Amino acid sequence: MQKSILAAIAFVCYLNMNSQEVNSDNPGTTKSKKYLEDNWRKLSNEGKNIEAASELLYLVMSDSTRNKHADYWHIGQIYAMDNQYEKAVFYMHKSMQGITEESDQQFWWYYKGTIAFLERNKEDLESYALLLEENHTTYHSNNSKVLKKMLERFDKPYSEVFR
Repeated sequence: MQKSILAAIAFVCYLNMNSQEVNSDNPGTTKSKKYLEDNWRKLSNEGKNIEAASELLYLVMSDSTRNKHADYWHIGQIYAMDNQYEKAVFYMHKSMQGITEESDQQFWWYYKGTIAFLERNKEDLESYALLLEENHTTYHSNNSKVLKKMLERFDKPYSEVFR
């Protein structure tokens, strides 16, 4: 009996491992194959930002099981890639509903730094970039690098910071 339970657990672990890929953007984390195959992501990667944002908005509204915080953040990023900063800021703010600096401090700094970049506030961007650079975990190391790039390329559009 114990052998069959262990075999079942091993099989589930095997299936789980095969449905994940290492997240090259953030070492130490993974992305599911479904995440990587989402149509909105393909559209965004092809530069079809309006179509990607529309698709993701549809998914947010039609699927109550989705992670709305992450989806709204990605919608904001898509609009930022399209240089529609006002819409980007709107959706990024929406993504943070219910999240406080105390609940996820390092992502909060990334969020505030990103908003500062989009609103062309270099002083605030510098503050949040420094906070995150000096106090980030491995999980947030990529976010720290992004804020640093935003600072270094402050005069460039958002889409060029992410290339």
